[in-house]
Amino acid sequence: MNNFIKKIARLLPDDILFGESFRHAKKINCEFKEATDKADFISSYQTEKLKQIISLAGETAFYNYLKDDSYKFEKIPFINKEIVSNSLDKMIIQKRNANYVTTGGSSGKTLGFYINKNRKGFEWFWMTDNWSNVDFTLKDYRAVLRNHKLLGKKFKMDSLLREYQYNNFSLNGEYADFVIEHSFKNSLKFLHGYPSAAFLIGSRMKKMQRKSSFKTFLCGSETVLPVQKQLIQEELKIRMYSWYGHSEKLILAAEGRNCENYHSNPFYGITELVDNNGNPITTPGQIGELVGTGFINTKMPFIRYKTEDFAEYVGESCPDCGHIGLTFKHVKGRTGDKIFKSDGSVITTTALNLHGKLYNYIKNMQYVQEEAGVLEVRIVPETTFSDKIKEQLLQELMIKVGGNLKISITEVESVEYTSNNKFKLLIQKIKEQA
Repeated sequence: MNNFIKKIARLLPDDILFGESFRHAKKINCEFKEATDKADFISSYQTEKLKQIISLAGETAFYNYLKDDSYKFEKIPFINKEIVSNSLDKMIIQKRNANYVTTGGSSGKTLGFYINKNRKGFEWFWMTDNWSNVDFTLKDYRAVLRNHKLLGKKFKMDSLLREYQYNNFSLNGEYADFVIEHSFKNSLKFLHGYPSAAFLIGSRMKKMQRKSSFKTFLCGSETVLPVQKQLIQEELKIRMYSWYGHSEKLILAAEGRNCENYHSNPFYGITELVDNNGNPITTPGQIGELVGTGFINTKMPFIRYKTEDFAEYVGESCPDCGHIGLTFKHVKGRTGDKIFKSDGSVITTTALNLHGKLYNYIKNMQYVQEEAGVLEVRIVPETTFSDKIKEQLLQELMIKVGGNLKISITEVESVEYTSNNKFKLLIQKIKEQA
């Protein structure tokens, strides 16, 4: 669809433009807002949807045991990426009106599966409903920093989605300046991209003292790091609004309007947080693995799918804003998050969070491990970075790790990114991870 046709199509009402599944999601949301007993509304909805998904799954060879109606949800075995990959043909209900999609995920292992073609309107409604927490509307244009193919151009316009699209592969100083200036000229309040891309834009804004129209950075698909929030929210006073989702479309959770906890969407699927033994996490502050059962995919249902992503439990509702449903924070991917010490013990990158003031001397940082007991910390320094700050940084890190880890600090011009230009805080090169 060329941009002229998209401009004409954009004159249609949103309910027509984004299709039946968009209207369905909007209807659910309206009914929820009108419900007197919202907790009961959610419970009834989830019970009915779960019954439908289990009934559909029971038609497959993989889930045929679910034909027994007495099989309780919490007794259904967990599945994971490896199980799905090995059982693909047995899990499919039908391929008609389905897309085959693949995802690498945090572990880097490719997963292919089938999912409904008409899912996009449903997803778009709930995603933009999340963004309404920072006053986004479907009338707003966004600056979007992703892996766009611009064919020699500096940007392109998508009138249908109201996006000014830029290529985050090209975020050197000159192109970053262009993105900032072009967004300012077009009065764009929202920048949508990876947290690392938003951080690069924010760093450039600070260094060059660029004027900006940005009020909010909409950030997904990567872990949000303290150094990023330090710059964007505390120094630039721009809201860094983030959410958690994945290609399997089982869990969608986003920050609230006035809090930074992730609120699971009860109409998207059932979200669980479990410990290493598969038991529900119930203690605030405890870390568990996110497990999802989706309501969207009726072509190949995923029930109790272990995502390999971990988060900190907050509660069954949000203590800060009253959201009803599983609430969590500090999402981390499992693979590439572990650092191995010389005595065989393990720490995570979370344990290495720095004192806030030290981030003022650092543009960016990245950990690299090639052998157990040895960690290289790569620093992209600010002009104010000095040998004294370097020593303070080293001392703080050594205190945090508690021994059995030799740490070195290397000053570099830039950090490494993955092939699709995502930032990884830890580059873990140890193959055998016990």
